Amino acid sequence: MKKSTISAQDKIPIWQPLKVRNFLLLYIGESISLLGDQFYLVALPWLTIQLTNSGVSLGTVLMAAAIPRAVLMLIGGVLSDRFSPLLIMLVSNALRALLVILLTAIVSFRVTQLWHLYLFAIGFGILDGFFIPAAKSIIPSLVKKEQLIASNTLSQGTSQLILMMGPALGGVLIATGGIETAFVIDAATFIFTTVTLLLIKVNLKSNTSTTDNFNSSIKTSKILNLITGIRDGLHYGWHHQALRVVLLVLVMLNFLFVGPLQVGITSLAHTRFPGGAVALGIMNSAWGGGGLLGTLMPQVIPHLPRLGILMLSLASIQGFGLSLLSFIPNIVLASVTIAILGLCSGFFTVIGITWMQKRTPPEMLGRVMSLGMLSSFGIAPFSYALAGLLADLSLVVLFSATGGIMVIMTVLLAANPSVRRID
Repeated sequence: MKKSTISAQDKIPIWQPLKVRNFLLLYIGESISLLGDQFYLVALPWLTIQLTNSGVSLGTVLMAAAIPRAVLMLIGGVLSDRFSPLLIMLVSNALRALLVILLTAIVSFRVTQLWHLYLFAIGFGILDGFFIPAAKSIIPSLVKKEQLIASNTLSQGTSQLILMMGPALGGVLIATGGIETAFVIDAATFIFTTVTLLLIKVNLKSNTSTTDNFNSSIKTSKILNLITGIRDGLHYGWHHQALRVVLLVLVMLNFLFVGPLQVGITSLAHTRFPGGAVALGIMNSAWGGGGLLGTLMPQVIPHLPRLGILMLSLASIQGFGLSLLSFIPNIVLASVTIAILGLCSGFFTVIGITWMQKRTPPEMLGRVMSLGMLSSFGIAPFSYALAGLLADLSLVVLFSATGGIMVIMTVLLAANPSVRRID
């Protein structure tokens, strides 16, 4: 019999967390910031492909952000546990605003060179390595445990709504107002979000609670050095079998999906479909629209399968959809396919994040969430490198090879009982 990963009492109305002042401030600030990011995420790849006309260059720019992000993800998780997720978010957000302002000036003066993009990508990657684990671990400190699934659904659903609208708006904005306009808006949203974070009132001290013998041994000393903190997080993840299996599966699947999708759709907009930046924005919006529907599914489906079965089922659909992009001749069919891929991603994101949050003690949450993010961001540099090389060979090779291997891997993983039993 299938067993639900979310209990009935967790399915409270998704608007209820908005009554919590601190969560409301976080929700407003991060939503505005994410909208600005969509303009940036269309502008940077498009600027790169215009400067170089090369899939390899696009892949390496994305790698330049992904490598420091991956390397620093675990450190960011440790700092979130030792100090405060809010403090980490404040500092990294303010610095990202400064970076975007500087990038805007360079683009406005028409002096942009490829090495500039590498430097800014590295800077963003460094700051994201600290920001992302903090952002993923702060919600449990703002709402009650029974509000977690509603909070995550609301946050992820709004994110996907923005992902649906933002890229298309960004594409039109770039086509009409220029790339620098997109960067100006992104900088303004970072400043706005920094203000909302300053208004949140939570304890900025580190977590001190303990829950079991394993975790109390981690907290015996109030002054943990960074290496010890990272080691304890890795030890915790490795010695919890279900968490270990989920993370390893996500690493394998993300290697085949993250880079091919991001590099691939930019190359599709540049070489196959008319419209350029507008076409890129439309496809990115299709991803967001599908993701929005996916985030709502846990609230409306009465009985969910075990996490392991759900994870592999969604991954197999994504692999098949990725293969279809090899041959799809127009942007309408491509957008529908990408929307389905986004639906699978949004569905699993809500379930996966809630699964980790509910099974992790507070003093380890930053490090566990950083491990979850590392399963995607940590493998991204290698995925971008592979995608860039394959894109320069052929988009058909890029999509069909990675999508086909992804389907085969999910079938092989489904034959393993330990993966299917994860709940």
